[in-house]
Amino acid sequence: MSKRINDTELRKQQILRSARKVFMEKGFEEATVDDIAKEEGVVRGTILYHYKSKACLVEAVLEEDGRKMELLLDSFLSRHEIPVRERIDRIFALCETYFSGDRREAEAYAKDRERVRFLTDQMRLKNFYVQTRELTALLEEGVRSGELSLRDPKAQAASTVFAVFGVVGADIGQESFKRELKSIKEKLLTDKR
Repeated sequence: MSKRINDTELRKQQILRSARKVFMEKGFEEATVDDIAKEEGVVRGTILYHYKSKACLVEAVLEEDGRKMELLLDSFLSRHEIPVRERIDRIFALCETYFSGDRREAEAYAKDRERVRFLTDQMRLKNFYVQTRELTALLEEGVRSGELSLRDPKAQAASTVFAVFGVVGADIGQESFKRELKSIKEKLLTDKR
């Protein structure tokens, strides 16, 4: 058994790390709370104290991944000293890198592909409005600075975020995924007033 940890957040992070490892090895359906407890070196009750069920653990793992992406996006969006087009390029490069890993992880859950897709879509929908609002602000900044000439930054931000989410969830190969991301970015940047 592992040492007792009184820091609740640290323990929860360690449990999530162990859960992610077990999910990757066994898939969501085959993994059990007991497997995660064994990996973490704690009793089953410790896992269930922090996460009421395996389903809650699955959601927590996926939400943590989403938060990591949000932090990375925020770091680009708030860098006003960097030109808007360059920030957009960086955001799409980040999406390609991040979601390529997301797609590889989803492949590891092959037996549970539909369940994983459903859960990740739910997480993305939770973030849709926030990410749309942030991209809208960036596009409006680009219009004000003269870097971009867009008809409707808000509509274009919404359609862009929606398109990216759609491509991420599509069952397409890696090269097609990259090509579609590039196409979405080009459409965003070339839609003139």
